[in-house]
Amino acid sequence: LLLTACGKMDDSSSSSSSGSKPGSGSASGQKDDAWKTGLAIRTETEAGDKSGKIHSIAAAVLLDEDGRIVQVVLDELEGKISTTEAGAVTVAEDLRTKRQKGDEDYPLSAVSSIGKSWAEQADAFGEYLMGMTADEVSRLSTDADGYAKDADLLSGCTIKVDGYREAVEAACAQAQAMGAAEGDSLALGIETTDASTTLQATSDKTAMPQLDVTAAALTVNGSGRVTSAVCDMAEPSLKVDAKGMVSGDGEVKSKHVLGDDYGMRKASALGKEWYEHSDSFAGYLKGKTAEEIEKIPDDGSDADLASMCTIDITDLQKAALRAMDTLRS
Repeated sequence: LLLTACGKMDDSSSSSSSGSKPGSGSASGQKDDAWKTGLAIRTETEAGDKSGKIHSIAAAVLLDEDGRIVQVVLDELEGKISTTEAGAVTVAEDLRTKRQKGDEDYPLSAVSSIGKSWAEQADAFGEYLMGMTADEVSRLSTDADGYAKDADLLSGCTIKVDGYREAVEAACAQAQAMGAAEGDSLALGIETTDASTTLQATSDKTAMPQLDVTAAALTVNGSGRVTSAVCDMAEPSLKVDAKGMVSGDGEVKSKHVLGDDYGMRKASALGKEWYEHSDSFAGYLKGKTAEEIEKIPDDGSDADLASMCTIDITDLQKAALRAMDTLRS
């Protein structure tokens, strides 16, 4: 489902594009003879009674020269926390996404009316969008609860799709020409880490459970080499008071969406904002195989990479490798 039945792309046809302003891509449908790769992370925090949730949906898209969807890959994370009346916080240890858990650990098929797993239904939704523009995706009709109305779509996907629709629309809007071409395969990888600074609230200190959600969207040619890449990261957190009451900010923008508002430029030795460092790392991946990506040192000792990217690449590298792994399975 995630692969196109097209010819292979020659390795030499890739061209680098990095350090560009986020959101400068266009999915208007105007032909410019370049395929585009896009990534979006939609993240929200939800507060409940002695509990909370960090919910992220990631969408990777590959658009053709007319701005129409060729491939879509979706994934979703539900990171949960619980608290006590004494202000102690517990973050769920399993931070895998629904796709990473598979049907064995996220057994949707057992309760699905159509007997399909989450990945099968998400892929069916992505297949349904093939050939659409971003505008056509935005007009996809759902009911008040977020479920699709179209009978053809419902035959393969009965889960809520409103959040996936919005993530795909955002990914299309941010898509840029970075070297992808006809015949490439699209992949999405997510790495989630517990970045909580304190998990015990007191009368004068708020607990701050936090998850760092890093995503990488790659296109790979028939030789197993990266032809385009884009990375992004969200840092959603919740607040817990001394009585265990949970609060959150709702929508959390990713670093790429924040752009210059993230405020790293002044502190950067290279005078770069986070998205520029990330784009430089993504550009550095082009032409590499999974084995070569794995060998990139994450301690800053690679002089070529350090000359254009000085942020911690640990999770970016892991997300890229997760993306590459999906094409092997």
